[in-house]
Amino acid sequence: MFVLTINKKQGRRVLAAALGVCFVLGAASGIKRFVFRHRETAAPAKTSFEMSTTQQMADYVLAKGYTVDLQSAQVKQVRIPKKFDAEFENFNDKIKATDGLSLEKHKNDKVNKWTFNITDYDVKDKTAVAVLLVKKDKLIGAYLIQQPDGTAHSLAKTVTGTDILE
Repeated sequence: MFVLTINKKQGRRVLAAALGVCFVLGAASGIKRFVFRHRETAAPAKTSFEMSTTQQMADYVLAKGYTVDLQSAQVKQVRIPKKFDAEFENFNDKIKATDGLSLEKHKNDKVNKWTFNITDYDVKDKTAVAVLLVKKDKLIGAYLIQQPDGTAHSLAKTVTGTDILE
């Protein structure tokens, strides 16, 4: 049998040491949890692309399978809605289908909306416009507008399902 006798002064020291150890272990656990959770959510997908020139924008659209007419480039400033209704959520889903981009983090922000005519759109009796949403030279959204009906689609050319190219 083991007996330990401590007085009041020693008891306070033991209690303070035990609380100190618990604090250090708790802080280390919290830091570990934050670092690994942050690494899992932030590292896998690249969510921003440098878009400081119209040539970079044209190259991005070309990588998606379309050729654009640089002479048709137009830009205007638009504001992302503060609240997304069901229709805008559906629209944002089309943007998410292109490289996982999303407008969620940019609610109520002013962004530049770049449009380019697509020269090799191969859907009968239809034309299309590539739209790139850029904030501070970073791409935050990309989609395709089919003309003349004006429906929005993912910019990805090889989409399965009913998203594009009927």
